[in-house]
Amino acid sequence: MISKLQLQNFAAFRKLELNFSPKLNVIIGENNCGKTQLLKTVYAHSKPCNDINQQLLSLFKPRGDLISGLYFNKGEGDARIVVQDAMGREVITEFAAKTRKLVAASNTQPDGNAIFIPTKEVLSLLPAIYNRQVNEDGLSALFDATVIDICKLLLKEPENDLEARVNEDPRLAAIVPMLVDAIEGKYVIEGTEQYFVNGYYADKSDPGVSRSQYAQQYRDNTNLVFKKYSNAETSVTMTAEGYRKIGLLQRLIENGTLTQGNAGTLLWDEPESNMNPSLMKMLVMCLLELSRNGQQVIIATHNYVLLKWFDLLMDEGQGDHIAYHALYRDEDGVIEKETSSDYRMLGANAIAKTYSELYDAEIDRSLGDAT
Repeated sequence: MISKLQLQNFAAFRKLELNFSPKLNVIIGENNCGKTQLLKTVYAHSKPCNDINQQLLSLFKPRGDLISGLYFNKGEGDARIVVQDAMGREVITEFAAKTRKLVAASNTQPDGNAIFIPTKEVLSLLPAIYNRQVNEDGLSALFDATVIDICKLLLKEPENDLEARVNEDPRLAAIVPMLVDAIEGKYVIEGTEQYFVNGYYADKSDPGVSRSQYAQQYRDNTNLVFKKYSNAETSVTMTAEGYRKIGLLQRLIENGTLTQGNAGTLLWDEPESNMNPSLMKMLVMCLLELSRNGQQVIIATHNYVLLKWFDLLMDEGQGDHIAYHALYRDEDGVIEKETSSDYRMLGANAIAKTYSELYDAEIDRSLGDAT
């Protein structure tokens, strides 16, 4: 679990410090404010590695493939990265402006493995990777390490039957059927067999239960079974990209990657990308449920609908806590931050301001005053 990030003269940041909530963190800001770079920095220092130089290069792909390409353009002094965990242990990286290869960092190794979900949809890449039609070097030339790493996690085989775990673990019973209901089915990844199955969860003792009834039933019942429709199977690539983002989350839960006590911090870059707004409420509910069960989540977004669902669905009575970190550029173009646990109190919120402008324009038009 990550508690603090300190950056100096690194990538897009002259100097920045963020204190993370152990529950949910939402990073917002305009394009080119370093949201993805921030997530990648945390990721690079939140998973064990023997070569931090190669780790950073494979994630950021700087010009010339040199670590000096990650030095802040107008910086003075060394670049410094400090990632602190909940126990106060620090992973530190330092390098100078002209460093060609990073040879040393702190000896501290992070506890646990962070999970990074990139903006790009990756389920459609799995068949080629599994069948070795594309080797890792080929993938590295096309994508950064976040894509390769998440594909490896998705191909990990489950140790136990998901249906049995859903009926035994109330935490899964609150999430898995919710995801299935949202996209009316689930993704199956079994070696070379990778496809989507249209179906739903129902009470095993009452197969005639209506789909409108099982939403509440899956919270109270421990005898659920997945029911598929006839002629229900289709290829992954024939499903919507937004559905595949949900399928990715399904798979990480199914194979145990996202399990309390087993996973490091979940970092998700623009979870809303290619997703219909109608799915975003469910996605927020799922992320809140994961955080209630001990999973630290850090997402980056510039989607107003997603942000408002976090604001509206957060429930302090269930132990929810969300830290909103707004990144913005000051008059000199330097990235600064504002942090608040109340979304409405953020001053540097370009997303909300843009939607306010849109609302004002709609009002003006309705009054006949639009120009």
